[in-house]
Amino acid sequence: MYLSPPDLSGRELEYVQQAFASNWIAPFGPAIEQLKIELCKKTGASHAEPVNSGTSALHLALMAAGIKDGDIIFCPSFTFAASVFPIVYQRAIPVFIDSEPETWNMDPDILEEAILDSIRERQKPKAIVVVHIYGFPAQLKKILAIAAKYELILIEDAAESMGSTLDGTHTGRFGTFGIFSFNGNKIVTGSSGGAVITNDSIACERISRLANQAKEDKPYYEHSEIGYNYRLSNINAAIALAQLEQLEQKIERKKYIRAQYTTLLKGFAEVKHSSIGVDNAWLTCILLPLGCDPERVRLLLEEHNMESRRLWNPMQEQPVFKYNKSYLNGTSNDLFNRGLCLPSGTALLPEDIIHITDIMKSSL
Repeated sequence: MYLSPPDLSGRELEYVQQAFASNWIAPFGPAIEQLKIELCKKTGASHAEPVNSGTSALHLALMAAGIKDGDIIFCPSFTFAASVFPIVYQRAIPVFIDSEPETWNMDPDILEEAILDSIRERQKPKAIVVVHIYGFPAQLKKILAIAAKYELILIEDAAESMGSTLDGTHTGRFGTFGIFSFNGNKIVTGSSGGAVITNDSIACERISRLANQAKEDKPYYEHSEIGYNYRLSNINAAIALAQLEQLEQKIERKKYIRAQYTTLLKGFAEVKHSSIGVDNAWLTCILLPLGCDPERVRLLLEEHNMESRRLWNPMQEQPVFKYNKSYLNGTSNDLFNRGLCLPSGTALLPEDIIHITDIMKSSL
């Protein structure tokens, strides 16, 4: 039982066969154009640009936002490193903000404290990268107010939150840019891939140009700036397109699985649910009681060929970021020390979940 295996139960093969039959296997083609349309429909954004990964999408959003050498960028401490690496690609400086315990996302109060410190140090920051971790919407109202107050660009890393909403608005729509991932373990996968959404048509055109080697619109190759090969294959787009058609059903199934875990683990572990907005239940995440070792539980499940995973190891604990400034309250470290992601694939059967939780209870 894998943690989050792809569920290819829709029209994926049909769409891929159409792409082969039409000979559109390059990073251009009908599936890519249709994916742009469907992403805009699902999220409500005006523009979408599919690319080859969520990391590429974030890098392109940062470039379109004008992030450059020495800029201060605030980002969560409790996240995957891919939310931070593109900041470093731009030679900007990530500053880590701890989580608040309600949503597990960036703490707005600590964020504002860090911004004021930067201003006092005459290092006024340029942007905020907020992540909707595990699909749980962040405290966007407060973060948006802070971004507006200090005139900062807001970029949403919604890589894990396809289908999650806050007050009826899809995550990724609140900032200047929103980014998604279609990695193999995501709720919508293209095997690989990602996308940027925005309401800024000029910025979207720039993102498209940068992702396509920054080629100028001329009958010969001319480049006035450095570009990147961040293009998405039409084949990957065809898979993602079929997956996107099933998003609502996948979310419903994921929530059923989480509800089963909640019932079966009552009294043994706390299953995380969204506290604000509507999350997509991408992964079922739990917190163990104080004193219980999540690594021991993970290894026991592994002995039974069941894949689980520790919650994110915070950025301030990563050797590569040991010299970066962090504003901490202890939440992200507590989550890592107590948390575990459980098998959450949509093909899980009720008897599978009973088997998993029985093993966990024997350990706990």
